[in-house]
Amino acid sequence: MKLSIGIVGLPNVGKSTLFKSLTKQEVKIANYPFVTIEPNVGVVPIPDERLTKITKVIGSKEILPAVFEFVDIAGLVKGAHQGAGLGNQFLAHIRECDAIIHLVRIFKNTEIIHFESQPSSVRDFETVLEELKLKDEQSKEKENLLSRKPQLVLLNGEPQEADEELLNKIREKGFPYLTLDLKNDITSQDLQNLTNAFLTLLDLIIFYTANENEARSWLIKKGTKAPAAAGVVHTDFEQKFIKAEVINWQKLIEADSWSNAKQKGLIRLEGKDYIVQNGDVIVIKHG
Repeated sequence: MKLSIGIVGLPNVGKSTLFKSLTKQEVKIANYPFVTIEPNVGVVPIPDERLTKITKVIGSKEILPAVFEFVDIAGLVKGAHQGAGLGNQFLAHIRECDAIIHLVRIFKNTEIIHFESQPSSVRDFETVLEELKLKDEQSKEKENLLSRKPQLVLLNGEPQEADEELLNKIREKGFPYLTLDLKNDITSQDLQNLTNAFLTLLDLIIFYTANENEARSWLIKKGTKAPAAAGVVHTDFEQKFIKAEVINWQKLIEADSWSNAKQKGLIRLEGKDYIVQNGDVIVIKHG
């Protein structure tokens, strides 16, 4: 499954900087509002040491991790739901995403222009939430509501710069949040923290397929049965699913090869009612 994550927030809070750091793509960044008009889109491989170890044990020639698609959406402003700052166009881009990174500026550098006369992280946070809510009230959409999108709040700055009032409001809304100082490049640990946050937020797990040609990781919802998981690998496999050979990734690593795991009786044969578990390595049998 492709997972699209929109990066949203007011102008000049660091959205394009975050996008560039995540995707390693060159995008226009400047110290004035509305540098981004059309959304930038880039994919980021999900970091996964388990896949690396599986690849080594199976001897796969190629490693293909699951990816997140990040979308750098232009800054929202107060009145966006009425079209202010090209708001209608930007809000439409958010609707196409599966989840949101709500980027909030907490850094104190006054040399970076703020859309309002004075920065206020609390006001900025509430402005974006209010615009999403007001746009929903205007919309005929009843299912794909902007204000109901799964949301991770990302605070741009040092942890000590976070306003306690802001943190309390984020907690009241029940949003998970992380702090990153985007003056610095994103580290592998930062990316892992973001990945873990979205896997939890979206109730996702990762399973694996591996052979001599390629080892791959796949994203699915928790509670997905084997035929539906097979359909993620190839659309035909869901209907033609017969059974699956399954082993937990750790047991496979301990066995040191698929043939050893089979000899030790570690590989299970599962049918159509099997619920795929996080870390399963699966060989799909289909008609």
